[in-house]
Amino acid sequence: MTETRRVSEPTTIAAFTDAIVRALENAGVDPMRILEAAQAERVRSNDPMLRISDPEINAIFERAVEVTSDPYFGLKVAQCIVPGVLHALGYALLASETLEDFCQRLVRYWSLVSTNADCTVSVIDDELQLTGIPLNPDLCYESHDVWAGMIMRLMRGACNNTLSPLRLELVRPVPVGGEGPYLDYFGCPIVFGCDYARFYFDLEIMRAPLPGASRELAQHHDQIARGYLEKLDRDDIVNRVRTYLVKGLGTDAFSRSDIARCLNMSASTLQVKLAQRGTSFQKILDDTRHELALGYMEQSRLSITEIAFMLGFSDLSNFIRAFKRWTGKSPTEFKRERP
Repeated sequence: MTETRRVSEPTTIAAFTDAIVRALENAGVDPMRILEAAQAERVRSNDPMLRISDPEINAIFERAVEVTSDPYFGLKVAQCIVPGVLHALGYALLASETLEDFCQRLVRYWSLVSTNADCTVSVIDDELQLTGIPLNPDLCYESHDVWAGMIMRLMRGACNNTLSPLRLELVRPVPVGGEGPYLDYFGCPIVFGCDYARFYFDLEIMRAPLPGASRELAQHHDQIARGYLEKLDRDDIVNRVRTYLVKGLGTDAFSRSDIARCLNMSASTLQVKLAQRGTSFQKILDDTRHELALGYMEQSRLSITEIAFMLGFSDLSNFIRAFKRWTGKSPTEFKRERP
């Protein structure tokens, strides 16, 4: 379990075993007996390079449910998840500006935590939808429960209230004991037995400012997450481009040719690879500058001219035009309105 596994094999950060251990201890069960039976071990480190495979997770949960006789054990594990289990992503989520920002960050960096699902976020009318699409049909229902329960727990921690979705769709069928514990936990109508998990949230609530918001702190942990993602998946071209852009923006070494050289490929090959991922170098550059600019604006010691230089703009007027396009305001107006 403590090896760095190939990314092609779905894996989850091994720190999840510590949350399972704590849930077993809360149930009065010796966790070591469960782990030994599943030929697994407790991992107290949250190093993202330490991974656990889906079959290992399934084996642990199978024995845990059998010993506890608790069909809701996945929800109990979700209640034991703390931000640090998700490494840098956990702290970045808590520093998000809004819950919509939280969801977008979760989607962007979820593979740091697990590669057994794809996450997407979309806005339709006055609702925000957060979807988890399972990539492994053999993943146990408890893992699906942990995903949904963990997101709810972290969102509530970020907004300091008893947030509930408008409704929720889950992959698992209704447990033998009924849906009661799920209704109590999520506080909304639930549809079971779906092809994917999907939260539906009120968009106005998701766009409300969060009390612990800090773009600077969130970006710091984003950068750490990107670095680990590059190590975990050398084929993730989008995150690799972002990583080199962040390094190169302040040094004038961030052109498409510069980044392609860092990736040991031609500029045209880079363009083709990004197109295959549904994006382009210019879009990644623009998104990265936008993300960094908002964080830099929170640092009062930085002048607008310094921020423009740090983002690789050779002309202040070009930065001002880009910032207005991103936010609808000039940098000066934006700074003036910050609390």
